[in-house]
Amino acid sequence: MFSTLRSILLLMTVCHLGFTLAPAPVQAKKATETSISLVDGVTVGPNGDIYLSQREHNIVSRVDAKGMIHTVAGTGNSGFAGDGGPANKALLKMPAGLHIDKKGDLYIADRENHRVRKVDRKGIITTVAGNGTAGFSGDGGPATGASLNLPSGVVTDSKGNLYISDRSNNRVRVVSPKGIIKTWAGNGNEGYYNDNGPAVNATLDKPFGLAMDSKDNLYIADRGNNRVRKVTPDGIITTYGGDGGFYFIGDNGPAYRASLAGPTGVALDKKGNLYIADNYNNRVRMIDTLGMIRTVAGTGTQEYNGDSEVARETNLSKVFAVAVDNRDNLIVVDRSHYRIRRIDPQGSKVETIAGNGVKLFAGDGGPATGARLNFPHGILVDDQDNVIFADKAHYRIRKITPDGTISTIAGNGIRGNIGDGGPALEASVYPTFLSRNDKGEIYFMSPSGFVSIVRKVKTDGTIELAFTTGDKEYQKSVTSGKHVGVSSQSEIVAITQFSDVIPDHKGNLIIADRINHQIRRLSADGKFTTIGGTGESGYHGDGGPATEAAFRDPRTLEIDSKGNIYVGDAANNVIRKIDTQGIITTIAGNTKFEDSGDGGPALKAGIKSIDDLVLSPSGELYIVESGTHVIRKIAKDGIISTVAGRAGVQGYFGDGGPATKAMLKTPTCLAFDSKGNMYITDMGNNRIRKVDTKGVITTFAGSGHFGWANEGEEVQIYFQNFP
Repeated sequence: MFSTLRSILLLMTVCHLGFTLAPAPVQAKKATETSISLVDGVTVGPNGDIYLSQREHNIVSRVDAKGMIHTVAGTGNSGFAGDGGPANKALLKMPAGLHIDKKGDLYIADRENHRVRKVDRKGIITTVAGNGTAGFSGDGGPATGASLNLPSGVVTDSKGNLYISDRSNNRVRVVSPKGIIKTWAGNGNEGYYNDNGPAVNATLDKPFGLAMDSKDNLYIADRGNNRVRKVTPDGIITTYGGDGGFYFIGDNGPAYRASLAGPTGVALDKKGNLYIADNYNNRVRMIDTLGMIRTVAGTGTQEYNGDSEVARETNLSKVFAVAVDNRDNLIVVDRSHYRIRRIDPQGSKVETIAGNGVKLFAGDGGPATGARLNFPHGILVDDQDNVIFADKAHYRIRKITPDGTISTIAGNGIRGNIGDGGPALEASVYPTFLSRNDKGEIYFMSPSGFVSIVRKVKTDGTIELAFTTGDKEYQKSVTSGKHVGVSSQSEIVAITQFSDVIPDHKGNLIIADRINHQIRRLSADGKFTTIGGTGESGYHGDGGPATEAAFRDPRTLEIDSKGNIYVGDAANNVIRKIDTQGIITTIAGNTKFEDSGDGGPALKAGIKSIDDLVLSPSGELYIVESGTHVIRKIAKDGIISTVAGRAGVQGYFGDGGPATKAMLKTPTCLAFDSKGNMYITDMGNNRIRKVDTKGVITTFAGSGHFGWANEGEEVQIYFQNFP
C-alpha cells in the first residue's frame, strides 16, 4: 500500500502553489487512490490547492485542482536537515499545523524539531523560529534563537506577524516581520484563568490550531481547556466557545455555554463564521457571527459510512484540523478514517478529496527511519545486504534494503500461525528469532501456547510449516535414547520450548531445546538426533562428549564456517562450544550472575544475560545481553569488551556518537552485513540501531513511537495531553 507514496516521495517533482519547479518524471497519483497517514494540519493555497501535513511520514503533501497528490516538503525520513535548499530534500519531524500567508509562503509547525519552517514560492525551506531545543527562552530576541516546545499551529495576520501555538509551553508566541519573538498569550502555566484581561497573563492548556479573522483577532483551539479562546489585536483574551466540559452538549445555543471535547483546529470563512475541529466529539461545529453554535458535519459516531449528501449524516472519526477554501468550502481532516473531506456548506454535500481510507501504516514503502516498529526481535542480513527482522508485535517480518526502504515480506498483521502453503504476505505470523539457510530460506520461531512452532519463508515468497514440538519424530527423540528430556515426564510431551534454531552448512537444523536443556539436530530427511545435553539441569561435562554434558537453559546458538556450535548456556552464565568432534568446552563466563571482566579473558568475566550469539565476518563472537542493555565482544585472543550500550543503564541516547557511550533498551538480537556494520534490534526503544565499522551508532529503522496504532484512535478518547 506504500508503493504509491514511495513513488511520490522518491520520484515526484515538488510543485508549490501551482508553479512547477521541475518537469515531473512520472505521473502523479490520484489523491483519492492514495493511502495517507495521520494528518495533523491542513491549509489552502491562493489557487485552491490543499496542503496536508502527514505527521508519521514526515512530509507535507499538496492536492492540486485536478485531484493529484504531490510532495511539497520532506523526504519521509525523520530528522532535521535541508535549510537553504529544496524543501522536498529537507527532513521534517512530525509536522503539524500549516498556513500560507498572503505572499504565498508556506509555514510548517515542524513539531518535534521544535521549529517553524517556511517554504517560499521557489520551494526553498528555511527555519523562521526555534533553535531546535525543546524549552522556553528567547522572548525579545531573534526567533531563530528562541526555544519552542512542540509548536503545533501557525497563522499570520495582515501585518505579516507570525503566530505560533507553542503547545507544551502553554503559550502563543508571535514573530514580527523583523524576526523578533515574544509571547502573545499564555503565562506558561497550564490551566484556565484570567479571561477578559491581558492574554499574556492568562493560562492556556495545550493550545493547538490557530486562525485569524479579517480584523486580526486571533482564535486559539485551547485543546486541554476544551475551549476556543479569542485574543483581540490589543491583546485582550476571552472565551469564544466552550464551557470547559469534555463532552457534547449545547448545539443551537450560545457557544460559550456549549461543551467541546479537545478541540484541535479552527478556521474562518469569509462571513466570519468560525469552524471548530471538535476532535473527540467526531464533529465539526460552527460558531456564527451571533455567537450561536451548531454541528455542521459528523454524527458523533465513528464508523465510516461513506460520503453523504448531508454533512450532518456523515460519520467522522477524530476530526483534527479544518480549513476553508476560496469558495468557502470546508476542508476537514477526517483523521482516523484516513481521508480528507470537502463540504459545500450551501448544499451540505460531502466529498472525499484525498485518502482511500487505507492507513499508510508504519512506513512500508518509505524510509525505514520514518517507520514504526513494535518490539523488533530476530534479525539477519541476506547476501544482498538487505536487513530482515521480526517486527514481533506487528506480526510481520520486514525487510530494509541498502537504500533504507522498508517493506513487509511476511505476515498480514494478525497474530497466529495460519496460511501455510500460501503467500507469506497473506499468512498470520508471530515471529521471534530468525535464521537463514544457504538457499536463502528464512526460518522463524513462532510461539503458540504449549506448542513451539518453526515456520519457513521460502524464496518464492510462500510460507510453510517446518516442524513443531508436536511432531512424532521430535517426541520420539525426547522420550527415547540414553538421555530423555524432562518434558517426557509431562502428560503432554509437547510442553517444551525451542529457543533458537539455526541451519548448518549441510542442510541440517540445530535446535536449542530450552526446557529439556538439550541441543538437537534435525536432518534434511526429518530425523532428530540429540547432540548435546543429558536432559538434566546442571553444569558439567566440559572436555568430554557434549551428549554427556549438562546445560541449564541453553538459550541461543551460533555456528561457524567449520561447523563448531556455540551455545549460550544462559542460566549457567557461560558460553560453551561443541566442536566438530562433539567435544564440549566453556569459552566464556565465570558462572557468576554479574557484569564484570571487560578488558580481560572472557573465561574470567561475569556474563549476566546471554540472549543472542553472533559471529562477525572477521570471526569475533558477539553477545547480546538484554538484561544489562549491552553488546559485548569476545575477540580472537579471548579478551572480552563492551562494544555498545552501558551496563545496567537503559534508555535511548547517543546516536551520532560512540556506541560505547550510547544507551540501549532491552537489545534482543543482532546481525552483520558484508561490510562489518552491526545491526541491533533495540526492542525497548522500538528501533533498529546500526553500529558502523568505526563504532558510531545511529538509528537505522524506527521512529521510536510505539506500535501500529496511533494517537487519536480508540482508547485515546479518555486522554487529552498527547502530541
